[in-house]
Formats: sequence, C-alpha cells, structure tokens
Amino acid sequence: MGDGEILVKVGQLAKRAGIFPSKVRYYVNEGLLNPLDRTRGGYYLFDESRALERLRLIEKLRIEERLSLNEIKQKISKGVDGV
Repeated sequence: MGDGEILVKVGQLAKRAGIFPSKVRYYVNEGLLNPLDRTRGGYYLFDESRALERLRLIEKLRIEERLSLNEIKQKISKGVDGV
C-alpha cells in the first residue's frame, strides 16, 4: 500500500459514494471493484480515491449510458477513461 492512500471499509466507501453498502459488495462480487486488502475480521479495505473514481465510472456507465454489467466489465477491462 502506497503513501497517501486513505483506506476505507465498505460502509465508509458507500456513504462517500452515495450508494448502499450492498451495491459496493455486489460490484466486488461481480469483479467490477477490487479491494486492496482485508482486515483480520474479514472486512474489505479500499483505497478511497481510486474506489470512488471506479464507482463513479460504473454508475455513469450503468445509468447514463444504460450499459449492462457485462458491458461495463468489458469497457473497464479495456481501460475506458483510464480506469
């Protein structure tokens, strides 16, 4: 983990992104969002700025461009918007 990273758990990330924690977990399970690490208790830990950027991209593609999760996965895997 690099310098300047602010690590947050699912609930903190969801609150900052304005979405439900279950949606963050869903995106993790679907392979759209990757945690950096886990705590001893099993909680996911995310780099706050990178995860927020990824969540904003996912939500933009899902809502504004009306893409399916599979289409979003394909775009993200190709490096859409540098993410």
